[in-house]
Amino acid sequence: MLIKTHISWMLAAMLVLSNLTGCENYDDDPIFPASDFISTGDYQGAYWPTGAWRTCEPKEVGMDPQKLKELNEEIRLLLEMHIDFQSIVIVKDGYIVAEQYYSEEYGREDLHRIYSCTKSLTSAMIGIALDKGLIGSVNDHMIDFFPEHVFENPSANKENITLHQMLTMSAGLEWYEMEYPYGDDRNSFRQWVDDGYRLGFVLDRPSVAAPGEEYSYSTGISHVLSGIVQRVTSMRADSFALQSIFTPLGIKDYYWPISNEGVAFGGSGVQLRPRDMAKFGYLYLMNGNWDGEQIVPEAWVEASRQKHMARKYIPDNYYGYQFWVSDYGLYSAVGFEGQWIMIVPQHNLVVVFNNRFEEGNDFQWTTPERLLNTYIIPSIQ
Repeated sequence: MLIKTHISWMLAAMLVLSNLTGCENYDDDPIFPASDFISTGDYQGAYWPTGAWRTCEPKEVGMDPQKLKELNEEIRLLLEMHIDFQSIVIVKDGYIVAEQYYSEEYGREDLHRIYSCTKSLTSAMIGIALDKGLIGSVNDHMIDFFPEHVFENPSANKENITLHQMLTMSAGLEWYEMEYPYGDDRNSFRQWVDDGYRLGFVLDRPSVAAPGEEYSYSTGISHVLSGIVQRVTSMRADSFALQSIFTPLGIKDYYWPISNEGVAFGGSGVQLRPRDMAKFGYLYLMNGNWDGEQIVPEAWVEASRQKHMARKYIPDNYYGYQFWVSDYGLYSAVGFEGQWIMIVPQHNLVVVFNNRFEEGNDFQWTTPERLLNTYIIPSIQ
């Protein structure tokens, strides 16, 4: 209740300020008119959006359009206060019921940086490789995938790191990514970038905790997972994703950066269209099945959304297999600056947000989940 009250006061203050400062009015902007937010069309039954998404009016799938209009009104208020929302896509029962692109920079057909949502793609590939018998189990040890590497800072803890602990950000290797801003020289991600994104930079970190003991967010560990995918499949992770995920889902346009070592980035860097982000979310909503084909093992989807580790600094929030997991059934792929692929199984719902939020701004960072709980879920009748 205290948090909700605090947010309400902030929004009230923002509304007053927007009237005083004469910020832009987005209501009549021809680039993204408010009237385009709510989808049109009839619900025509179940289908697979491989070729294209269908749209329908929210009431066709039991959603209150007025509540969704209120959502759009708040986003426009936030835009007037220069909180940089860029797009939203809401999918209910397999149909897009609301969609908007708020930025002149990005439209429906444009690729958008998804940052750490990349980690969830990498997790899916680990699950697929496991199902194909290319990986023995999540209890396989990290060091065994790199037999030629001479590990610096060797220890029993490092030898005992498993895939499960890598997937749950509990490997115990020294890595300070959330403790300092990304521009700070003490930030481990920044140091890794300066080092050229080497796998060895991550593998050679000293152990500072027993595996499985502490949560520590590490984009480097996710990149090592991509290296493992490459080793067990004999193809780069981007090629494996194209073959095993993107092609079955009808995702044709994407960008996936490659390190100087020839390893597809496993923790960040992928660019997708928002509607294709929604396809990946819908794949998980459908328990890994797509048009009768089991793309991601159902057991892997279930394991991915479990509360394996409590996340530091964020109450009632947990980490699965490279997914964020909340107490009330939501699990999400989440990326820097406010990229979200939200999956809500109990409501047959997928929501995609693309934003450019300020680093370290807690109000902006928590806004997509608050909007989900304030408008989108309550709109379901």
